[in-house]
Amino acid sequence: MTSNMLTLEYYKTPGLWKTDVSIVGHLISTWFLCFIYTKSTRFNITSFFTMNNQKDWQIKNLEGIRERISWLHKQPDGVIFYQPSGIHFLTIKKVKFIIQLVLVEQVTLAMDWVQSILNLNDPIYLIFPYTQAMMLALLWNNQPKKIYIVGFGGGSIPQVLHHYFPEVIIECTEVDANILSIAQKFFGVELNERLRVKIQDGREYLEQKNSQDKYDIIMIDVAFGNGYMSYNLATQEFYQLCDRHLSKSGVIVVNTLKSNGFEPEYLKTINTVFPDIYICHTGSGNTIIIGTRSHPIDKEEIREQAKSIQDYHQFSFSLVDRSNDLKVMGELSIFNLENVPILQDNASPSNYFDSWLF
Repeated sequence: MTSNMLTLEYYKTPGLWKTDVSIVGHLISTWFLCFIYTKSTRFNITSFFTMNNQKDWQIKNLEGIRERISWLHKQPDGVIFYQPSGIHFLTIKKVKFIIQLVLVEQVTLAMDWVQSILNLNDPIYLIFPYTQAMMLALLWNNQPKKIYIVGFGGGSIPQVLHHYFPEVIIECTEVDANILSIAQKFFGVELNERLRVKIQDGREYLEQKNSQDKYDIIMIDVAFGNGYMSYNLATQEFYQLCDRHLSKSGVIVVNTLKSNGFEPEYLKTINTVFPDIYICHTGSGNTIIIGTRSHPIDKEEIREQAKSIQDYHQFSFSLVDRSNDLKVMGELSIFNLENVPILQDNASPSNYFDSWLF
């Protein structure tokens, strides 16, 4: 416990070595976390120094994010920016130290779902429970090399992955260039060779990729506040496309909202492609669906994996708490999928698009 406290103290003062005791504490703590994370593999001195390099990079990265958003601390509470885009006004609202990206419908001027949120005092903290739940993909692939994310928004999840995994390449697609500009201006996002965003339909982007391009994790996060999710990103053919671009240990994570009433259809459709389905209800109206072809894992292994990953990365949120909400689809008797249709490109339900506008 003492060594962890010394480590925290050191990282709050980068470059400052106070005493020999602080050095020893730092080294012991770092070695211990490496040992926990690599307990199933042979620990070596290379991984020890790799972790130290990662910590140094993370300190500099966090300093850079804080610097890019520092001007927002001086802004007054309330709406500080808005811009028309499509059927919405893209609105930035500040509430004390919280920045929100809100979509406001132009026709009704109704306040839609908060799409992205940022804590100015802790910019790599995932505030939304559903964003924390999407990180559970790491239980199946805890050292991803390449990730694809459909739906960039304010960039919360990509930015956190970019921070904690300094070697991973993250490719993202976003259909609205205005949202990308907002993410860079108000959420501290800085694109580079490891964090890339293409303004393009997410399915079209994947269709144009070489068949050899594989991802360890694919995340689909495109639902509007009213629950609507683009149909071409919800069909069996789309998930088959995703499957072809996943690595052998790859996993897909889909954020859905109960409010549009198609949760059973999403589950059944994804299950036709991925035999093992896990579900996380966040209590905020979001249902996170995780699909994989890897070996099934039980509750005990889920918790152990989550704790191991949490201990290693020291996320500012609790991955263990989120893992406690994870269920195997077969455990949920509330879903009777026998008469539920499979969503297919050429056979959309007649009422699917009812929630598109309002």
